[in-house]
Amino acid sequence: MHDLPPRRDDADPVAARRGARSHSARARAANAARDVITALPRHELSRALRDGGASAEACREPNAVLRARLARRYELDLAALLNALRRPALELVADAHGLPKAGSVGDLRMRLWRAGALAEAGGDDLVGTAVQPRPIVLRGKLVQLAEGSGVFPPAPALPRPVPAPAPPPRPKTEPHELDELLARADDLVGVRLGPASRDKGALGAKVAALLGVREDGRARPDWRGEVEIKVVPVVRDRAGGWRVCEDPAVSMEGVSPLSKLGRVLWVARVADAGDSPVLSWFFQDEDPRARELARAHLHTRPKGGAGAKTRGWYLHKRYFVLSGFLRSLNG
Repeated sequence: MHDLPPRRDDADPVAARRGARSHSARARAANAARDVITALPRHELSRALRDGGASAEACREPNAVLRARLARRYELDLAALLNALRRPALELVADAHGLPKAGSVGDLRMRLWRAGALAEAGGDDLVGTAVQPRPIVLRGKLVQLAEGSGVFPPAPALPRPVPAPAPPPRPKTEPHELDELLARADDLVGVRLGPASRDKGALGAKVAALLGVREDGRARPDWRGEVEIKVVPVVRDRAGGWRVCEDPAVSMEGVSPLSKLGRVLWVARVADAGDSPVLSWFFQDEDPRARELARAHLHTRPKGGAGAKTRGWYLHKRYFVLSGFLRSLNG
């Protein structure tokens, strides 16, 4: 069975603790959230506190008191502070720090977060580790990627680079054991699946065939009725990380989607490359937390083009932020 590869900060627990302590000391000396709050004028301090539920009376306190209140709430969570600020406030902070204001509000938040993270960490070494985890932009807000209990191949770097082209495997038999299925998933990384077509299931069928899995058309998981195989389209976001670009289909409306999502081999393909490279894979075993996440993020919609009469179950993109899938691609 594949073991979970250690994250960069987990490889040496002693070093990780030492890094965390030294980072805490630097953060006290250079706290990015406090720097942001210092750049806010009174009306933006009051607005941020009001949006957070503070009373009108509380917002009439002196500026130093307002800044102290915001600092107590956000000094350990720069991303949450930037999410709480509206664009005019974010632009004032960007001006104060000599940063560009162009792009979407999500771009602006990410730019300010990165500048603050680099100031706290004293460089790039800890950015993207558990000590200074890198968020992604989702609907204009900064969202931290959750860790999951999945298994995935080691990465040469994070975010994962698009792998060099690999020859497609030609299996003669179906995998007999789960280890064999995951070994074949390793062989898929770098394979070019070819351009996507209007038939969204075609690439999924191709991946199953490359793994040696014979689809029988029955309403059960693909491999031996035990493991579902799903292809997930991903693209780079503006900060260079990977994000899921559309909700993947799970099943037809008449088939229980949860029956498909107990054990899943998710295969990530690069959707904005014409030849659809396989970027990585993520095996999710039976996991009560993942099951509850799936239950919360399943929805139905028409399946097919305009005028389609059938409906299908789909899994919302946010599921992959919370399940550990995107963490395995971005670190």
